[in-house]
Formats: sequence, C-alpha cells, structure tokens
Amino acid sequence: MLLPVSAPLDKIALEQAVDLLVSSQASYDQKRATWKQLRERGCLDQAIAELEQRRADNPASPDYAAVLGHAYLQKCGTISDVREQGILAMQADKLFDTALSLEPANWEARFTKAVALSYWPASMGKGDEVIQHFTTLIQQQDNQPQQPQFAEPYLWLGDQYQKAGRADDARSVWERGSGLFPSNQQFKNKLASLQ
Repeated sequence: MLLPVSAPLDKIALEQAVDLLVSSQASYDQKRATWKQLRERGCLDQAIAELEQRRADNPASPDYAAVLGHAYLQKCGTISDVREQGILAMQADKLFDTALSLEPANWEARFTKAVALSYWPASMGKGDEVIQHFTTLIQQQDNQPQQPQFAEPYLWLGDQYQKAGRADDARSVWERGSGLFPSNQQFKNKLASLQ
C-alpha cells in the first residue's frame, strides 16, 4: 500500500509502511516507492524507531534486521556528515550479516549489503566480497520463481567485473542476464558500452 502524498504520516500510516517494507508479499517496486515516500516526507527517523522496536521485540526475524539495515542506508542518503554516514553504513552492514546468519537466502539482505559495499572506498578492499555476494544471489535465484528484481544482481555483478578490469566476465554475466530478462533494456545498454 502506498501512502497518499497529501496524508500526514500518523502512527497507523507509519505502521502500515513498515508492514509493507517487511512483507514478503510486497513487490520490490512497492518497497522502493515506500522508501521514497518516507524520505520525501522526512519520516525515516520515525521508520527507524519503529523498526528498531520491532527488531528488539523479534530478534530472530531476519526481515526486521534486513529492513532496519536498509533504513540506515536510506538515512545515509539524507545526511552530509561523512562520519555519521560511515557509522550508519557499518551498523547497516552488521544488520545485514545478522539477517544472513538467520536466513542465508534472504534476498533483500544480501542484495542491499552487496550494493552498499560496492560504494565503499576501494582502499577498504571490498570488491571481491561484493562479487561473491552478487554471485551467491544469482545462484540462489536460480532455485526460485523468476521475479523482475532478479535482473539487478546481473547488472551489478557485471558492473563490478568491469570495475575490476574483467570485461569478458562482465560481458558474460550481462549476456546471461539479457537472456533471462530480454525486456530489460539496461542489459543491451551495458553490452553496447563494452564495444
């Protein structure tokens, strides 16, 4: 359920937004739209507080850990203090690790962790770890019904290979992704960029 733009974000609307973010029934696009609305309304702190409480009440839930980590990353995008961004990014990374220790096949935790790590400075040496997470995601997706967001790990993995100077590997993963997701124009654009 998307929040109406004109409605104030009261406790019920906040709970509904958080319910959607942790729901396995909600689509990737619905979750992205909800994050966008929370950011635009300046309600990330409210969402974080709600998620922190739910996680405290349900410490064995990988979904609350994964979504709280995602919330911390969303918050990073709204602040300019690099130190505070670093603290939130490290907290998010620990939450993704917690979610993955509880449920190794948690798509959201692994994908969001890999994307976040891809932005860490090269001096941190996270490139191989990022590649491994995207590779693992692709392997896990092979055993599940195909979903539109499953194209994303192929796109990101190819980018990581290209960044590492492995153009042949990038081409291979983008070609495979293009075969699985033929209507996704991004694969054609990526492949054209290699020529």
